[in-house]
Amino acid sequence: MLNRRSLFSGAAAAALTHIWARSVRAADPPRKNPVVIFAKHVQEMDFAELGRRLKAISADGIEATLRKGGQIDPEHLSDRLGILVDALAESDQRVTIAASNVNAVNVASERYIAELAKSQVPYLRMAYYKYDLSKPLLPQLDGFAKQAAKLSRLCASHGVTALYQNHAGRAYVGAALWDLHQALKQVDGNGLKVAIDIRHTTLELTHSYEAGYKSIRPMQGATYVKDYDWVNGKPQNVPLGKGRAKPLFDIIQRDGFIGPLSLHMEYTDHRDPTKLEESWRAIAADMKILRRWLGEG
Repeated sequence: MLNRRSLFSGAAAAALTHIWARSVRAADPPRKNPVVIFAKHVQEMDFAELGRRLKAISADGIEATLRKGGQIDPEHLSDRLGILVDALAESDQRVTIAASNVNAVNVASERYIAELAKSQVPYLRMAYYKYDLSKPLLPQLDGFAKQAAKLSRLCASHGVTALYQNHAGRAYVGAALWDLHQALKQVDGNGLKVAIDIRHTTLELTHSYEAGYKSIRPMQGATYVKDYDWVNGKPQNVPLGKGRAKPLFDIIQRDGFIGPLSLHMEYTDHRDPTKLEESWRAIAADMKILRRWLGEG
């Protein structure tokens, strides 16, 4: 059984690679890209039960929702995060990414990042920056870049890596990728990377997603995996492999990216607690497809 106090040391990416190279599942070849499950749809599940189920589908851990309304509220992180980490470790699972409300340096974020470091959680997914479209964009982007630079330095000082996910949408910073590239040129890459989302990238950059991805590739720290298709002229989340995102996944794999893959199942209603088992079945089905994409089955 893994102990949370011995999981990580040093910079997050280097430590993570080392850990997976000595996978506890001796019967399986170690993954260069640990596969974790975004826990939003199953965040009401008992921690130990979640660990057992993750192991049963050959996952390596979770992207935990350590944010308001999530598995653990930030105010309770010091009391509850160790419990979550240890419960998952009973099934050789890890909290690899913390989905957070953090996108700037302040007293609360300093405390939050220190707690992640204490429990050896190597990655923090940031909250998004959004433009005010009624105002000039570039001055806003410069302000976001300065916030991100401070956050990167704080994370690096704790051995944690912040991840900024590119998210589709009219006001999201990073949706078009060019702006994210411009902003992150001002940021120390030791403490902040990009979580490249194959769904959002292929949706926003329908014909130019490969060029957009290539521009941001040197800053990549994780891959977010989910799928979509166009239905009656609107994007709709669909089971993995039923949509349009796989070509970008294949490009990323051919480029030899090493880092966590976070599987996001987004086509059931996470707000309805009666759909927990339906959501789990969907996650397990998507995991089978992802393993096939990885050449594991």
